[in-house]
Amino acid sequence: MTPRAVWITGIGAVSAAGIGATALGDMLVDARSGVRPLPELGCVHGGRAGTPDRHAASRHLDRSARLFLAAGEEAWLDSGLDQGRLNSTRYAVFEGSSLGPLADLLTEHEQRRRSPAAARPSRLIRYMTGAGGAALAQLHDVRGPVLHLSAGSVSAACAIGEAFQKIALGLLDVVVAGGAECPLHPEIIDSFRSAGVLSESDPAVCACRPFDRWRNGTVLGEGAGVIVLEAAEHAMARRRHPRAVVHGFGMSSESYSMTAPDPRGTGVSDAAREALGAMPPSQIGWIKTHGTGTRLNDAAECRGLARLYGATLPGTPLTSLKPAIGHCLGASAGVELVGTVEALERGLVPPTLGCEQPDPDLPPHSVATKTHPANGSSVLLLAESFGGRCTALVLSKP
Repeated sequence: MTPRAVWITGIGAVSAAGIGATALGDMLVDARSGVRPLPELGCVHGGRAGTPDRHAASRHLDRSARLFLAAGEEAWLDSGLDQGRLNSTRYAVFEGSSLGPLADLLTEHEQRRRSPAAARPSRLIRYMTGAGGAALAQLHDVRGPVLHLSAGSVSAACAIGEAFQKIALGLLDVVVAGGAECPLHPEIIDSFRSAGVLSESDPAVCACRPFDRWRNGTVLGEGAGVIVLEAAEHAMARRRHPRAVVHGFGMSSESYSMTAPDPRGTGVSDAAREALGAMPPSQIGWIKTHGTGTRLNDAAECRGLARLYGATLPGTPLTSLKPAIGHCLGASAGVELVGTVEALERGLVPPTLGCEQPDPDLPPHSVATKTHPANGSSVLLLAESFGGRCTALVLSKP
């Protein structure tokens, strides 16, 4: 069986850039950042997402689920799915997150300790992972699979990859997929700080500095990024055009450590090779890295790409979006994919903010430090997670 072509026909986002995919694209290509000190959290740097308008379907949802619903609604409307829907039993919703409703649960737990109150049945929905996807599916009468996937920081990437594969194999026609995350809570931040993951840079400079010789950590961010993946033949029957084309997905696991990447970058190269398939790496115009700004992750990622590209790696610019929007954990691949589609459509490579002195100890590479025209129409998107999980997606302009 020949795999079916898979298109992206709709995108939606809520991020530190504000509400909407266009706001995210504008901020990225304009080289602006939504990361700032958060006084309510001791002035730690973070990317606080915008707050979407209240929707009747979101009344009992936690904040992360509300963000997913808002981004999903934008993607749904952008794709025009309400205009001539064909068979909703072949439609699906795949939602990814790492922590789900944890931040809201912790906040409510503290409130109830201070002021005990009778439990309400609606809390069962508020504490349920995957509630945002379920609400979106009910809102639009989706009768196919409605799933929640949790795999650390590659959760949204797994949701999108699973959607791509099921459509390519002919099992589904349309999948709304992506992720949402809201980790900006004192206890969650303290856990990341104690693990030595968060940046300790002076507030006067960019806190997250991927691939820079002085990088010392990442910054957390809230956000949701959702896309509509659709079989090309199904989209053409609706007279819809693609915003981007998905060419491949790859996933690998490093048997190395629960928290540290394999220094050789084996998972990165394996996942990227699987996603590329028969496409030579030279056809990739730029690489959207995971690029957390931590010493270990950036080094392993760069070495993994060097394993794949060899001496030609400096010819393909690398960029990280986390200095602009924060590390959205399980939602990061979804939010950053939406930003990548926006950049692809504009023919631009968004810059890596904060990288002023590329690390000379890394394999030879080239970091996009300014917005510039893309050389090529395809992008390799990488994501990595605790537990040794690595993913890769390949997108191109239509």
